[in-house]
Amino acid sequence: MRDILDTPAERDLPPGEAARMRADLMTSIRRPRPRRRTAVRLGIATVATAAAVVAGVAMVPNDEQVRHLAMGSGELSPTLHQSMEQCLKWNAQHERLPVSIDDLAVAAEQDHRAVALFMTKTGYFTCNVTRPPHEEATGGTSGERVWPQRDWLPGSIQRLLLMSSEVDGGDVAVTGRVSARVHRLVLEHGDGRTTTARLVNGVFGLLTEGANVTRDAELVSYDTTGAEIDRRLLFRSSHEFDHCYVDSSGTVVYGEPGADCRPAEPWGR
Repeated sequence: MRDILDTPAERDLPPGEAARMRADLMTSIRRPRPRRRTAVRLGIATVATAAAVVAGVAMVPNDEQVRHLAMGSGELSPTLHQSMEQCLKWNAQHERLPVSIDDLAVAAEQDHRAVALFMTKTGYFTCNVTRPPHEEATGGTSGERVWPQRDWLPGSIQRLLLMSSEVDGGDVAVTGRVSARVHRLVLEHGDGRTTTARLVNGVFGLLTEGANVTRDAELVSYDTTGAEIDRRLLFRSSHEFDHCYVDSSGTVVYGEPGADCRPAEPWGR
C-alpha cells in the first residue's frame, strides 16, 4: 500500500504541471519556518496551546491571515470550500477514488494552501492545493481505492497525515484515526506545552499555532477514566511499529509477523 505521505505519481497531477506541482507538494511537507507566517501541515483539532475547542471552524488570526480547521464538510470556510472543490475536480479527472464533499473527514487552510483527507467505506483520498491570488491552482493527490487496513488500527491510534513548518518540528497539523477506547488525545510538544486534539467520529485532528513542537513530541491517548492508553512519537514513520498487530482472525494487518504480536483494534466511521 502506498504511504499517504508518498509523493503522487506524475499521472495523478494536473496535466502540464507535474514537475512544478511535485516540487510544490514536497516543499509543503518540509518547508523552513518563515519569520512571521507559519506553513500549516494538515491537521484537525484544537488551535493553540491549551486552547478550548469550539464547535465549528477553528479560526486564529496570524498577522493578516486566518487559519481554518474543519472536521467535515459542514465546517468549511468559503475559501477552504473552493479548495475542496479543486481536490474533487482533480480526483474526478484521475479517477483516484469516488468521493464527494460529504466524504471529507478533515481539512485545514493557511494562507493560500489547503490540505484535506477524504474517507469512504473502502479507501481514502488526500489532496494538497495551493491557490495564490490570480494564479492557477497547483497541488497533488494521493490515496487508495481499496484500503485493506481500513477496519483495523495498530493499537488505539493511527496517524494518517502529518505536516510541519520545520523539519521534525515547529507548528504542526496532524490527522488520524482513534479507536472507541480513546476519550482524549493530547500532543505533548516536547517543551512542556501541550495541544489537545479534536475527536469526531473516530477521526482526530490537531493544529498548533505559534508552537515549537520538537522531534521528541508525543501523541498521548487517554480513556474515559483519564488513564493513559497509548504514547507514541509524533515524528516516527507511520510504517514503523514496535509490535505487529493482528486482526480477530489472527492475520497480521500491521508490522512484520513475529512473536510479539498484539491485537489490532477495530475502527468504524
